[in-house]
Amino acid sequence: MGIQGLLPLLKSIMLPIHVKDLKGCCVAVDTYSWLHKGALSCSKELCKGLPTSKHIAYCMHRVNMLRHYGIKPVLVFDGGLLPMKSEQENKRARSRRENLSRAMEHESNGNLTAAYECYQKAVDISPSAAYDLIQVLKQENISYVVAPYEADAQMTFLAVSKQVDAVITEDSDLIAFGCPRIIYKMDKFGQGVEFCNSMLEENKELNFTGFTKQMLLEMCILSGCDYLQSLPGMGLKKAHALIQKFKSHEKVFKHLKYNSLAVPPLYEESFKKAILTFQHQLVYDPVTEKIIHLSELPNGVDGSLDFLGPYP
Repeated sequence: MGIQGLLPLLKSIMLPIHVKDLKGCCVAVDTYSWLHKGALSCSKELCKGLPTSKHIAYCMHRVNMLRHYGIKPVLVFDGGLLPMKSEQENKRARSRRENLSRAMEHESNGNLTAAYECYQKAVDISPSAAYDLIQVLKQENISYVVAPYEADAQMTFLAVSKQVDAVITEDSDLIAFGCPRIIYKMDKFGQGVEFCNSMLEENKELNFTGFTKQMLLEMCILSGCDYLQSLPGMGLKKAHALIQKFKSHEKVFKHLKYNSLAVPPLYEESFKKAILTFQHQLVYDPVTEKIIHLSELPNGVDGSLDFLGPYP
């Protein structure tokens, strides 16, 4: 899902880019987003467990395009299920099951167009699909990393630690994570748009003057994210206005309560957990070959951190 509605509100600072401009760079790739796109052309086969490699070919076409332009790709895969995201994942799994059931019903009724649309919504990238792609990457000597949990946190770590120069994804969560340079909407010809964190203050649609990294993150969580649904009636523009005025989520909650707006006690607790998940999720450092936190845990963090995922 990502941060719904965020990318269109950053349109003024999204600059056109062609991958040739990244010559000599090392780039992390959100591999599951490529596998999902590739799976759209063979969704029926994947849903039915029939043999197909179209999704693998889709990914390799893009990998080879990057290499053609002198770019070193590092393909990043999602790992284990993050406990903080279990509710969201359960919803998605339910939706896929419903769409698979509809697809088979449409197909048995001879309505192939409707069936095709439902198969596309039902398709999921299984660990075996990721495994098949990894075997090809090994044969081609292409670098890859399997994240302990989410690829988003892993790619952000690689970018912040300067192990890669940019990230290719479709996920707006990377902005909330604080990833410095992101390529969105990359097509098969290598055209895309570039987001640079350093340009946020030049944005026209939402004013980010004076916004800290923490304020941007809290605005994103407040508007609703994969780790926490928003409060009723809380969209991105309202969340932006509140954080801009009050500077922190604690003061926003005080303001909302003072104005008799319900903020459930569990919501405040979950909000703090969402902040910790964006800031301190577990990632793998290819340099030290150790699993570490995305950023160091602050002193005085109380209670269990199981929601960040146990050490694998």
